[in-house]
Amino acid sequence: MMKLNRKNAWNRKVAYAVALGIVAMVGLAPRTTCADQQPPMMTVGYQSGMITGVYETTFQIDHRTYSLTPDAVLLDRHGDELNVGYLRMDIEVKFHLQKDSKDKIDRMILFLPE
Repeated sequence: MMKLNRKNAWNRKVAYAVALGIVAMVGLAPRTTCADQQPPMMTVGYQSGMITGVYETTFQIDHRTYSLTPDAVLLDRHGDELNVGYLRMDIEVKFHLQKDSKDKIDRMILFLPE
């Protein structure tokens, strides 16, 4: 009987050690943190509007005419790059004007319908 109690006590200790190890590992498991999530796009200095016209080399945002710089970057709301073929009427946008310009857009975010 004494051997049985010692064996049970040993088994309980091993079981507690294993359980404690599992709990410790769960505590170390990677979690979704702010660093893992995509940061919101920085839109400081951006203007907002709606595309109201699209022409061959220009387009209008809220009835004001703009064009893109040769190196302009167009993105969707998730930060994925788009080409100019996505410019169409009734798309909400946020845009950044090239420094010292009133009508040349160098960065634009298009909020396409999902």
